[in-house]
Amino acid sequence: MSIDLHIHSENSDGTESVKDIVEQSKNLQLEAISITDHEYLSKVPKNAGIKIISGVEISASWQKLENENKFAGIHLLVYFIEEKSELNFELKNIREQKNLRNFEILNQLEKQEIYIDKSELKKLKTKVPGRPHIAKAMVQKGYVDSINEAFLNYLGNGKSSYINTHQISIEKLFELCKSSKVLIFLAHPHTIVSNESFSKNENWIDTKFKDLLVQLKNFGLNGIETYYPGYNHSTVDKLRNIASEYSLLISGGSDFHGTIKPNNLLGIGYENNPLKIPKEVLSKIEEAYAKL
Repeated sequence: MSIDLHIHSENSDGTESVKDIVEQSKNLQLEAISITDHEYLSKVPKNAGIKIISGVEISASWQKLENENKFAGIHLLVYFIEEKSELNFELKNIREQKNLRNFEILNQLEKQEIYIDKSELKKLKTKVPGRPHIAKAMVQKGYVDSINEAFLNYLGNGKSSYINTHQISIEKLFELCKSSKVLIFLAHPHTIVSNESFSKNENWIDTKFKDLLVQLKNFGLNGIETYYPGYNHSTVDKLRNIASEYSLLISGGSDFHGTIKPNNLLGIGYENNPLKIPKEVLSKIEEAYAKL
């Protein structure tokens, strides 16, 4: 039995419905899941037939990190968020700002002779239009060959059309998380030390990474996403050891997006290096949450 605590539905930048994700998870005999849509708390029926951990993924603005490395970014997975919490109320404001940010990106792309009309984003089914939707439109119109190319050349952190005016400051986010009594995990931790091609250097878990992690713990970070698609056994072991050294929890998930990432499977990740996230990971997370 395994768990998957990082999943995206059609409510943000995934392609599968919440209902389909729940059914697929049960068919895979997963013990528990968390649908962590971007800046949106997706609702799952209470009688889903599988343990559901409420969650969201939130992009934050960490000015110090951006000044040091414009290609780096920080995403946080927040678990046990309540619908009537201060944090969830703030997410509505972030989504509104994100829509305005999207239009800024389209204006920036137009300066580079890439034309996407605002109406194309407005008619999308998603609750949270974002860069992946813009990238998909760029592919459909023939401006780029792939979503990955769109991010590498235009939309990724530090690139020509990257704009993050919607992001909440990391300081404010942690304050809201504390008052809302949630647990906060660093998502796909390699992205806080990304390079221009957004790839993972072989030795990315270095003193710089550890220094940033200590600063995040001082903000109030509870844990690290240790199990993640593409992380080999050595990387997982290193992250587990660091988490133990700094008294941080560990989590893990597939970062499933459906057909947008066709080789990245729900509950599995990449088939040639499948995730096997033990239930004990969730048990420790639940124990920590009970103490909040």
